[in-house]
Amino acid sequence: MRCLIVGTAKSGTTALLYTVAQAMGGQPVVHMEDRISALQVLPEHTVVKLLFEHESGPAISAFGAAFDKRILLVRDPRDNLISRLLYMVANSPAMLGDQPCLRVFCQLLQRKQQAPASVSLQQFPPMGKPSEFLASSCAQIQALAAFAASAGADWHILRYEDLVAGRLDGVAAYLGLPVQAGARVDPQYQRVARTKGAGDWHHWFNAADVALLRPLLAPMMATLGYADDWTLAPQPHITPEHSWMYFERLVRERRQHFGLAPLALPGPDQLQPGAVVRLSKADIINRLIRQYGFKTFLEYNKFDGASFYGDIVCDSKAIAYQPENLHFDAMRARHLLRVTAGADLGQLLPLAALLERHAGQRFDIIFFDPTHERPEVDLSMRALCALLTPGGVLVVHDCNPEREELTVVKRRHGAWVGETYKAFALLRQYNRASTVTVSEDYGVGLVWNKDLVLDYPIEADISYAQFAARREAYNGLISYQQFLERSERGDLLTLFAQPPAAAPLRFQPRPAPPASLECQLFWRRPGADFSEDDALTRALPADGSVQALHFTLPLGAAPVERLRFDMADAIVAVRIEAIELRNPADALMWTWDPAAHAGQDWRNVRFHDTGADGLFQLATSADPQFYPALPATILGQLGPGWQVLVVMAAQPPLVSALLAALAGAPPRQRDARQARA
Repeated sequence: MRCLIVGTAKSGTTALLYTVAQAMGGQPVVHMEDRISALQVLPEHTVVKLLFEHESGPAISAFGAAFDKRILLVRDPRDNLISRLLYMVANSPAMLGDQPCLRVFCQLLQRKQQAPASVSLQQFPPMGKPSEFLASSCAQIQALAAFAASAGADWHILRYEDLVAGRLDGVAAYLGLPVQAGARVDPQYQRVARTKGAGDWHHWFNAADVALLRPLLAPMMATLGYADDWTLAPQPHITPEHSWMYFERLVRERRQHFGLAPLALPGPDQLQPGAVVRLSKADIINRLIRQYGFKTFLEYNKFDGASFYGDIVCDSKAIAYQPENLHFDAMRARHLLRVTAGADLGQLLPLAALLERHAGQRFDIIFFDPTHERPEVDLSMRALCALLTPGGVLVVHDCNPEREELTVVKRRHGAWVGETYKAFALLRQYNRASTVTVSEDYGVGLVWNKDLVLDYPIEADISYAQFAARREAYNGLISYQQFLERSERGDLLTLFAQPPAAAPLRFQPRPAPPASLECQLFWRRPGADFSEDDALTRALPADGSVQALHFTLPLGAAPVERLRFDMADAIVAVRIEAIELRNPADALMWTWDPAAHAGQDWRNVRFHDTGADGLFQLATSADPQFYPALPATILGQLGPGWQVLVVMAAQPPLVSALLAALAGAPPRQRDARQARA
């Protein structure tokens, strides 16, 4: 008897091969995953296993005609996907050689084993968007489902779930042989087995996985005869043996097979509660350094203590920080002051100073973590490329926001990527063959210094909706798995290889910024005058929106004899809701009393009470000023980290003009106008 067994990877074909061979008796010739082209002559007593994804459907049908019996093995696509994900390391030299990837994969498995619902399958590196692993797995399962639907009566279709449960009466009847479960598999293939069970997906999927995978897998399940029931286990349970311990064993055995050194992966006792488990920009940079032989590294980061400079392994390293006064607020003051205490302030360099310091010097790789505001990001990216060696790489953080709320222009607490993705997309518009973005860690953009066009106009814009609809085109998005495979050869041309261009990218003119005023906080030293050198400036949009302006005294702002607040730089109406003074511990030390404004030191300002609409301040010149009357005990403490918080709204020009007209009218006329209003 000649028997052919066909199925996709991780669907139980190895177990079925040895089960059928045992039932056939004697010593049948066993072919394990040979290609059809190598199986031209087959003895009479033969059992052959083919992986469906290795051949085409028509080729399998034609080849199957030479067999007496043909068995097609199918499996629930959900369980099949999990098995593929955990086993894929076995056949991926690039992944096996990437320690950060293995570390993250193992830690995610450990965390999922401990709390299954807390970790989505989408967090694992091969499932990162865009996921070639998911796309190819679905394509293979879909092709198998189509093959099963068109298979004639001379094919017996066996479910994996029946195989592992020992329900083999149908196979026995089809073969005319006493088929028994539990056949002994050759030891060299034992590594492929994991749970030898079915229904794992109930415990491995969480709600986010169901939302992603149900539209993809449900049509295939229907074709293969599986019910559209996606009920998850109420108390999911995953054993160590079937998760991270299985993965560890595969890594150990396959690294040995490929001649790689033994590797100790982190144990579950090393997991820090609440720690984020993901691949980072440092992992990507270190791989670039290793794979492409880079020797010199520059980091240009925000001054917030989040540098990973110590994690980078490179022969020569340098670091500098961007001043970020606009974002130095009281909520971060104590943290930033601690950072400052241990920092070399000579590393705090505006872009022009950075370029001057390194004039004539070049770096193989530069990491840039922007302040996320345009046009500063555009200008910085173009300028930093001038510091790269020919063939060097600029690494830009935050190029792939997954949610629109991360992209607000004004800094938000927590994750924030601002407008960096727009600036990178525009650079890519002119340098498509030299830019890609790795999907990890909010998007790590890579710019290859090869034939770059950097004199392009930066007055172009995209909306988040435009970007989200075609992010792979706008930022050249690749998954970490793709990054591993592309960088394996150590050839930058392969890393930056681009598919054929699709429809052209569309940009529109960047909208003009709303009209804004400048508000300033001055501090005066003993025996000195107020000076622009001792002042902080904040923009205030003149659109009626309420803004919270943070003025935090910087390093060197001590001693302070007096404060002055200039609410605008134009003749305008504003409404100030609160003025507060807070110490570096964010404790409220003083607050402005608007009800007592008549006894306070306001200059070039007239107050106007509109009744129900509240109290407005009207500037009578372009230089309105307020001098807070602070107790001497507070003035003696003022210094770095103290913050003045002003909550106010500048009125649009028409409202300002009306309020000014009302304020300037004689009392009787003003009262009549207010009554009519």
